[in-house]
Amino acid sequence: LKRGSRSGSAPAPGESPVVDQIRAQGELRAGIAIAVPWLGQDPSNSEYFGPSAEIGAAIAERLGVKLTMVPSGWDVIIAGLQGNQFEVALAPLFATEKRKAVVDFVNYTFAGTCYAVRKDNDKINELDDMNQPAVTIGTWTGTGTEHGIVAKYTDATIDSIVQQVGGAHRTEDVLIGRIDAAPFDAPLAFVIADKYTDVKIVPGGPEFCVNNSDIPFPIGMAFNKEQPVFAAFLAAVVADMQGDIAAALVTYSAPEYMEP
Repeated sequence: LKRGSRSGSAPAPGESPVVDQIRAQGELRAGIAIAVPWLGQDPSNSEYFGPSAEIGAAIAERLGVKLTMVPSGWDVIIAGLQGNQFEVALAPLFATEKRKAVVDFVNYTFAGTCYAVRKDNDKINELDDMNQPAVTIGTWTGTGTEHGIVAKYTDATIDSIVQQVGGAHRTEDVLIGRIDAAPFDAPLAFVIADKYTDVKIVPGGPEFCVNNSDIPFPIGMAFNKEQPVFAAFLAAVVADMQGDIAAALVTYSAPEYMEP
């Protein structure tokens, strides 16, 4: 695992009850759930990879303890945090209002939408080009992505269809000319570009879009409320590691990690 810089100092003894507890037990317990590219696990050696793992390693290193990953389910990870099964939920969690009502967050990246557009389609070269009636954006009926697109691109033509079981993206519809732009989750940018060589990725190509997606939503790590010193320490670690985090997202969005 890579490490961030060490400019942010750890709280001194007595400054943070949770930090004192972590030091006393000799480990930082981190609740996890796999979600590549943010957090993955190598089946050949069981080692974890991705920016979430690198952040956890940096936190543990600064506290002088080992990092212990505690596997959890997405549906119970907040309950596990509240039940003191771990000190931080390191799984890449969307910082929703519902979650923020019961736990605190330090966000370290965003996840949003990118678009597949035919390379020979001169109508769309950047996001601003999409908000016009001559551009048809393909969406899945009733999805959160569709709601965001409809709210932002009020002048565009929306082609909405029911999503098939198991999920999919609409790149094939772009290739046959049914729609101009097919939205997809930003971490799939390299996979889409690799599989469909006749499309361009908007905005800015796959590497740019991974860290600069459209309609972004914050992703972070969660911890229990009323821990201001611990929160400030975690925020300092994340601030120091921004370059490493962005680079890791690009690395682990590659097809070799994103495809089964």
